[in-house]
Amino acid sequence: MAELRKQVKEDLTYYVSPQLSTYPHLRHAYFTRLGGVSQGIYESLNFRFTGTDARENILKNYDIAAHLLGSDANHVVRTTQTHTDNVVAITEKTTEFTSVGDGVDALITDVPGVVLTGFYADCQLIFLYDHKHKAIGVVHAGWRGVYQEIVRKAIEKMHEMYGSNPYEMIAVVGPSICRSCFVTDEDVPDKMRTIFGDMVQEYMYQQGSKWCVDLKNITYTMLLRTGIPAINIDISNLCPCCGDKALWWSHRRLGEDRGVHAGMIMLAE
Repeated sequence: MAELRKQVKEDLTYYVSPQLSTYPHLRHAYFTRLGGVSQGIYESLNFRFTGTDARENILKNYDIAAHLLGSDANHVVRTTQTHTDNVVAITEKTTEFTSVGDGVDALITDVPGVVLTGFYADCQLIFLYDHKHKAIGVVHAGWRGVYQEIVRKAIEKMHEMYGSNPYEMIAVVGPSICRSCFVTDEDVPDKMRTIFGDMVQEYMYQQGSKWCVDLKNITYTMLLRTGIPAINIDISNLCPCCGDKALWWSHRRLGEDRGVHAGMIMLAE
């Protein structure tokens, strides 16, 4: 298990997985808020369409980010995240910017040139890579996604579609809210116990009437349960909520007055 590596290229600041970076035909990045064209509360690399940022700025930001991977916005296929457990397989390369469905939190593909894209501003964004069958996935998982086991379902979908074996897969958990910042009511710990049993108890602690929940370690344990080896899992310790405000937006810290970051992964052609 390794920490993500910070990279700076021109105006872009982003993070990469040490393990995924060893595969020259695979391109990926977790982007920060730096390097785009948006202004005001969305300055500058904003990927959020649900605010008041101009659409042309957002699409330009997607193009800037996709170019880092050697592509452009026309080949971006984007989640439409609403905290579901819906997983969709992309079967062909697009020729225009595409948002998938209405409430799709995970995308998978084995098609080179497709820029799978998810977004985040506290929630986990997880990359999956099957190096044997050359298949990839991007999964958005806040606490609802963790509770609904969307990562497990994405891995199972990759097995169904591509023959992926978890033992041969790499998983990366991107910058996301830490245990100290994720303070919640008792309903969240109760739901986690319902799905994962007593093993999650060590990842939650009580502070007065509230609970602090370590979603990253719950996800790590879940990934191990699917069969992905510990050595094949990278998890970032970066937290958008308490981390560098110049780099990160956080829903918990800023509410709706913010942009969102994107994570992109692509099989090179």
